[in-house]
Amino acid sequence: MAKKEKNVIERKFMNIKTKFKAGDYDIVEMDGLTCDLIAHLAQLTQNGVTEVEGVSIDLYKDRTWWIIENIGLLPEYRGPKDEDEEEIVDDYYSDDDDVEVEIDDSKFYQ
Repeated sequence: MAKKEKNVIERKFMNIKTKFKAGDYDIVEMDGLTCDLIAHLAQLTQNGVTEVEGVSIDLYKDRTWWIIENIGLLPEYRGPKDEDEEEIVDDYYSDDDDVEVEIDDSKFYQ
């Protein structure tokens, strides 16, 4: 009996998965492969395809995303506690500046 040929999505995913499991991958190569697969999945989703040969497109998306997270393609998450932002203080109405400005009202009321 002949082996059933895998669809394009399955082949792309299996290529990524085997390289990931083997551990001998180039990060730039994996970035290109995962981007290609995500673009293909996005195009199918936009065309209204929800399944490929009985397998949900969302399952492929989730599995691809899991690999992307685990090989380190995403930047490190910085939460609100990690940010070193200074607190913004509204000092518009503070009386620190004792500047008096004289306006000649006669020019305005003629």
